[in-house]
Amino acid sequence: MESNSRSYDKDKNLVKRRTKQHKSDTIDYMNYIPEAILFHILSFLPHRELIVMSLLSKRWKGIVASFFSVIPQNLNFNEVEMTRSILRKDIQLLQLPLTGNFASTRNYLQSLYQLIHAAREKSIQFVDQSFLLHSGCTINNLLLSFQFEAHEEYGYTRKINSWVNFAFENEIRELFLDFSAGQFYEASDLTELYELPHGSFAPKVLETLILKFCNFRSSSFQVFESLQRLSLVQVEIFDSSLAELASKSPLLQDVNLENCVIPENFLVSDEDITIKKLSVVNCETHVWPTYSIDLSTPCLLMLTILGSYLMTTHIQNATQLLDVFVGISEVHADHVQGEALGSLMTGSMHCQSLTLTTWSIQVLPTRNNSLERLPNAFNNLKHLCLAVGLAKQEFPGISCLLRSSPNLETLTLHMHEPEIVDWEEFQEDVLDIFDFEEQTYWETQNWIFNCLHNSLKEVVIHGFLGSINEMRLLQFLLEKARVLERISIISNLAKHILAGDPQQQIEHMQFQCQMFQMLLNFPKASTQARITLYRS
Repeated sequence: MESNSRSYDKDKNLVKRRTKQHKSDTIDYMNYIPEAILFHILSFLPHRELIVMSLLSKRWKGIVASFFSVIPQNLNFNEVEMTRSILRKDIQLLQLPLTGNFASTRNYLQSLYQLIHAAREKSIQFVDQSFLLHSGCTINNLLLSFQFEAHEEYGYTRKINSWVNFAFENEIRELFLDFSAGQFYEASDLTELYELPHGSFAPKVLETLILKFCNFRSSSFQVFESLQRLSLVQVEIFDSSLAELASKSPLLQDVNLENCVIPENFLVSDEDITIKKLSVVNCETHVWPTYSIDLSTPCLLMLTILGSYLMTTHIQNATQLLDVFVGISEVHADHVQGEALGSLMTGSMHCQSLTLTTWSIQVLPTRNNSLERLPNAFNNLKHLCLAVGLAKQEFPGISCLLRSSPNLETLTLHMHEPEIVDWEEFQEDVLDIFDFEEQTYWETQNWIFNCLHNSLKEVVIHGFLGSINEMRLLQFLLEKARVLERISIISNLAKHILAGDPQQQIEHMQFQCQMFQMLLNFPKASTQARITLYRS
């Protein structure tokens, strides 16, 4: 027995020596991979996998952190998407009760709520870990979209505050903060907005800032050294003006305000503002559903104003304008509104492309409109786009614009698509389409239209129905436009437009072909004019 014991100990020691020798001979090749190659390999992994790798050991945490410090990342943290991804796995284990028992249903709902809460906690931990590894690193793009709850119980708001502080204190080039949970709100419905942390932020490399569903205070920021684009969507703005933001952002070029509540004089300034793009869409003040605009913008290239009402608007020194879009949904077209629109048009007279909607077209020819005193106001205008219904009250506005645009080359008309068309009533309206009245608006126009004589080459009509007013306008253009090259008519007649059975749709398509043949027979001032009908 003693001999056997000695033999066993000898064999055991031999195994230990061989194991120790084998370990000493083993090479950890990961230590010898050049950092550039290792980082190249890591660049193929999704961000989530990199975070998981950082949890393996302190060494891998250091490797991943070094990778983030060298390779700028694009981070997309969307709470809804992350929570849904986690729930998709966990909810399969939760069985929906087959009976209508109240207790079973209640237990199921409680379990579901717990799963949602746990999934949200996991997503928050993931964001925390990501920001920890990216501290001090440059980030190309960061999107942070989390549901803000004003009276939540679990401290999520404190977490959001820490992330927002991280975003403004670290080097991020493009930052999108969205606290709306994907919901859309009108400016008048903005309540319980997320309050950005108060501080004295001075982002150094931030080039694009997009904020959604929050309060914005200019006093929280010292300067935006590199900011070029600012977009505020469903934001309530305090203690600020466009001029103040521009003074803090020497490189600012693009400003977008959408469904925001702004101070009354936010868009009023005596100083030149050197932005290139300005878009104000459906914004309101704290008191009125409209606002004043009085700006000097010598570098402005693009201007968009959309809303319900228009107050007196002055855009000065905008000599480089390329594109102007004005869309007001107000129903009244009195001389006061005419003056407001006229002042805006006077400040936009250097533009090369102009888009107007029905209200603007109806208001243009009203009393005291400055365009009536400036027949060639839009001397640089090449493209005129009108969203119209071609009602008779719109004709004077179209005529005014044609007279004011001596060098116009392209006219585009987007017809309002009706929700439904009663085919019998439509037929009655155009019953005498082949027998135009001798006295019509366009036939009595004796104005000189320089663009029709010298420059108009293309007319495009979207949503063509074949109404009598459409035909009258096209007849006028064909008879007057001497250098016209083509008329493109796009008929996008959808099935829902016509009431009744499919037979009515077939009849209307035949009617459109009849109208098209009629257009081909109209007299033409230009022998090069070609008319083409498209159906989409």
